[in-house]
Amino acid sequence: MVSSAITPTRTIAVLIGIAVLAIGGFAVVRSGVLDPETVQGAIPGPGSSASESATAPASGSPSAPRSPSASPSPTTPEQIKAKNIADAKARLVEYYETTAQVANNGYKDWEKRLSKFWGHPDIASSLGSVYEDNANSGQYTTGAAHVEQSQVVRYEPDDDSFERVTLDVCINFSDVKTYEASGSQVPRSAGAPTRYMFTYVMLHQGFDGVWTVNGEERHAGRAC
Repeated sequence: MVSSAITPTRTIAVLIGIAVLAIGGFAVVRSGVLDPETVQGAIPGPGSSASESATAPASGSPSAPRSPSASPSPTTPEQIKAKNIADAKARLVEYYETTAQVANNGYKDWEKRLSKFWGHPDIASSLGSVYEDNANSGQYTTGAAHVEQSQVVRYEPDDDSFERVTLDVCINFSDVKTYEASGSQVPRSAGAPTRYMFTYVMLHQGFDGVWTVNGEERHAGRAC
């Protein structure tokens, strides 16, 4: 998400300067020089998610819950691919949602809540060091970023269910505000983008496993 004395502005600069991209199963850390206010809030995500009830009153019996119909398991390669892509996208939205909750709460318990999403130690190390610094400095955010759209760049099937999905994703940061421990808002630099593209590599961790973020690359120059 380093010394606790580092300023919040510098903290954001550290985060922005790190891009981790998975290549052939390995993560490569990429560094870049970007404006510290390019990203507000250390990539917080959607602040709410819609959850649908799985039960409803059965016909003729208002108090009896209706058992949800079981969805058939995908069997063809096309069905499996479609499900994997949908699951990878949903997991990324969950990641942003959880990150927003952590950032809005002063980055408390960031490791417990976010480490499960990171599928490579390089990502855990680079982002975790920033989140730890944010927690130590007392920085926090309000608002949430939004995953506005995502497009599949590559789908890589795997016989052992370690499928990989690469996504180009448009993230909107316009609702996010960052604050120092004192309550002073960290201003966004004039001209800093509020909507731009990310590339994510999502990896399925085997049969009945979760999807993890195994690569992240930020394209601040690609508005969306």
